[in-house]
Amino acid sequence: MSTSLYATNSGLKVEALIKPENVSGQGAGVFPRLCFQVRLDIAADTGWHRKQDVQAWSFGLLSGELVVGNEKVADIRPYSVNSSRSCNQDYPSQEYLNIEVPLDARRIEWLEQKRAGKSFEATLRINLQVQIFGRNSFTEGFPSGLLDVVCIQGDIPFVVPDTHWREKVLPGLGYGKVMVVELPAVSLEACQALDHSYKALEKAQKQFALGLYDETVGSCRIALDQFLELVEKEDEPGKKIPKLKKSWESRLGEATYQWLNTSLGAIKTEANKPHHSPNNHFDRLEAQMLMMITTSLISFAAAQIEEEGSESEQ
Repeated sequence: MSTSLYATNSGLKVEALIKPENVSGQGAGVFPRLCFQVRLDIAADTGWHRKQDVQAWSFGLLSGELVVGNEKVADIRPYSVNSSRSCNQDYPSQEYLNIEVPLDARRIEWLEQKRAGKSFEATLRINLQVQIFGRNSFTEGFPSGLLDVVCIQGDIPFVVPDTHWREKVLPGLGYGKVMVVELPAVSLEACQALDHSYKALEKAQKQFALGLYDETVGSCRIALDQFLELVEKEDEPGKKIPKLKKSWESRLGEATYQWLNTSLGAIKTEANKPHHSPNNHFDRLEAQMLMMITTSLISFAAAQIEEEGSESEQ
């Protein structure tokens, strides 16, 4: 849907449109920036009192900013549009503005938190300088020249669907890149023994793809539940803490058991933060790292179960 812009004292009527499918991410992690086009539909204001004096309009410096909610994200890259419209054009014309919004990792992360797995909603606030040329009755020696300098300005809202944002924009910003880590394959029997954990990890992957990072970490916490039991803390009677089930000590040996217990406890404690406090939130990288570590630990446990099954058959 087009948005009407303010073009006061310009003799023009201007509407703007941003097509979501043209929004892209560029520059990857080196120089990330959001890029898209704004189409301006320009027509003459036939009721303007100075219409007969105008010979041409020249479009000059474009500036502006990207806004999400009520907060400014960044300034757009300013540049000179360097185009014009003649007074003889009694039909609507179009101008295309190429917008670049420089970003950085902090801003991208903030945008993802605001988006929260939904469509990306933002507003482009622009200011386009317009020079008006025409007949000037006040300077007889120079019958034509610059009459006035005005601005076309306004807010242009736009919405980028979640799927397009995740598949077309984030990868271009260097934010959708992942590193594939190969883990040893385990038997179906071992996977079935850890069915609860694998289903939780599968859910975590889906939540991560949707940008739901707190929920991703919460699913990682659930994936670890079947490995842990609540035991009373030695120095605080009555207080219980999660600990790797004692049955794993005979499987792993004391040293490996202590290592795995410490690792699982650290992840469990970290993953509990958003569950207990609304002030603790995870960004994409943190959620990605916790999911990777959780997956590795569960794969290690599955390998142990598979090894036990092989030894028992012998």
